[in-house]
Amino acid sequence: MTRGAESPTQLWVARRCVGCGGQSILESTLVIVLISLVAFGVIQMAQLYVARSVLTYTAAAGARARSVGFNSFMVYKVVRVAAIPTAGALEYPIVPRDAAGAAFWGTRSVGTTWNTALRSGSAVSPQTAVEQALIPHYLEAEQTGQLNAILRYERWPDLKFHESLPSGRMVGVRVEQEIPLVFPFHRAFTIDDSVQIQSGDAKRSHFIRRGDHASLYLE
Repeated sequence: MTRGAESPTQLWVARRCVGCGGQSILESTLVIVLISLVAFGVIQMAQLYVARSVLTYTAAAGARARSVGFNSFMVYKVVRVAAIPTAGALEYPIVPRDAAGAAFWGTRSVGTTWNTALRSGSAVSPQTAVEQALIPHYLEAEQTGQLNAILRYERWPDLKFHESLPSGRMVGVRVEQEIPLVFPFHRAFTIDDSVQIQSGDAKRSHFIRRGDHASLYLE
């Protein structure tokens, strides 16, 4: 066989290898998509689990507020404040921004923002500092019309709570909220863009005995 000539077997192997490249790319793409689907699904489920934990705490805070004698308006404010972790973006007041118009905390590296916070004497973000200053004023507000002028969050309107008084000695609060599905590929699991999450136990309510807390505050 002359130099450069190829046998039929070599030609068959060469033609087959030409098609192997495209097949490998296709298989790798499918595997990456499936792994991404599972990973994002797990992260989204973890987010919903955290949201349920927050709403369970929120229901407990509302029930405790009612058990110590606060009225419905105060319970309403306590529930909203306790649910800040699931309330979305802070709409009012506006968090301080830099000269470029971008939010300070999200435009710099972790190390830079941490050093800046330490130099300012407070290792918190500007938004956290605003919240810590205004939450007491929010809880002290005497009229509903004052609330949005103190604090306002994107998803507070989606937050609902219900009180139930099964007996004179028990206080129950149930909290629910629409939680948006924000991770990619969530349409692979549901046709909706949000999930209704309710506070935590089997009865979807948090019950507290009046006597457990009222004696600490009421004569």
